[in-house]
Amino acid sequence: MNAASFLVLLSVLNQAAPYEGGSATVEELPLEDSGQEDPSASAFTFRLALEAGPLSLPSGTPGGGQDIFAFALPVARMARGESFALQLGAPLRFRLLDAEPKQSAEDVGGFLRREDWDTTSDYGQVLRELRIGRDDNVAHLRAGPLHAFTLGEGHLVERYDNQLSPDYHPAGALLTVNYGPTRVLVAASDVLSARLFAGELRLDIGRLASKQDKHFDRYHAIASFAHDFGKVGQEQTESITAALLGGDAALYKGEHLQLFAIGGAGSRVDAGTPDIGGFAGFSIRGNTGRVDVSGRLEGRYQGGNFRFGLFGPSYELARFSSTGLSEPPLAEERMDKNLGGFAELKLGVGSGEKEELYMSASAAVEHFTTGRTDTDFTLALQLPGARTTAAARVIVVGIGTQPRYSVHAELRQRILEWLFVWGAGGTVHFPQPDGSLAKGYTAGAGVGMDFER
Repeated sequence: MNAASFLVLLSVLNQAAPYEGGSATVEELPLEDSGQEDPSASAFTFRLALEAGPLSLPSGTPGGGQDIFAFALPVARMARGESFALQLGAPLRFRLLDAEPKQSAEDVGGFLRREDWDTTSDYGQVLRELRIGRDDNVAHLRAGPLHAFTLGEGHLVERYDNQLSPDYHPAGALLTVNYGPTRVLVAASDVLSARLFAGELRLDIGRLASKQDKHFDRYHAIASFAHDFGKVGQEQTESITAALLGGDAALYKGEHLQLFAIGGAGSRVDAGTPDIGGFAGFSIRGNTGRVDVSGRLEGRYQGGNFRFGLFGPSYELARFSSTGLSEPPLAEERMDKNLGGFAELKLGVGSGEKEELYMSASAAVEHFTTGRTDTDFTLALQLPGARTTAAARVIVVGIGTQPRYSVHAELRQRILEWLFVWGAGGTVHFPQPDGSLAKGYTAGAGVGMDFER
């Protein structure tokens, strides 16, 4: 998935995931007719949907019990071809059984789960999708949940998920502007709070030096910046600021295969004595029309207060505990200087047609010579006929030291043209006042119906 694939859409059902405890929907599955030229692309389409079912979620305190909720998600969507889409929905969890009864009326069974709506950021979850402009336009905007979002090559913001914390439900946004030899990407993890903001400027050296097409998109200079203010409502975590300079050069650039050499250096610029890290490696991309494969292989020198992929898959948990459940937060983590290795592989199979199998999978592994390994695996699958879809993600950080596992999975099956069933489950981690994390498990299942015209 590239940086432009900012919104992770839930298969041909085009649903936002009912499983609000984490990011079960982790890879993009094709929308109906997404690969075909639609003669009615200039016409508006409308869709209404409703999902409901029981949901089990931990109380959120260490050693707490399981609360039972009635889950409901009404959704309304309006779209016009590939240039505009707006989807709104209100994920609602009504407490039926409270494992730890509270004294206040707002926590009594039958009321909405208070933690879902107790900050301004939580109201961002009403925005399930906003798309303005096509990917090939000069400018386009994407907004909604972030799942496996990568800024550029990912050396600062890498496979980031802003839905990982079960009590925090922001909407993010990405603006991309292409003008002449420059491409500018600006991203916000939370459009309603002072949280993570990042940007990248990519300059095409070939377009500056020549007017011949054969020199275009072969050499790039890149500058990236990311800053997390760390503020959500009354909650405040330590801010982090990082910057990077790098570039790439094409070693081979054919119609179906591209191979680039990449390299650069980055640092935590907010630290009193910033540590500098460097990387060098290769990136590859191949596309036959039915098989899309890309990958990176890098050697990295890093440590101290800086590491590449600082804002990574588990960042929403790492900002409380870098690894494990009660370790120092990422902003205070100091690693020994090390030579590390990073490898990433992404694979897409299928054209996206309803009658065909479609699969999207990715794997990323980083190993530090200090003995630590971090991994992230994702999978999205659509069976022929587009009636069965599945998605899963497994994030493991701190293998060899203090490991922490985040696992989420979801399955959907369409029964009739307007009726489907769903089931989801996985782990959840609740931040505590002392900065530690309380681990628990969640599961839900139910039915849904949708109508489109």
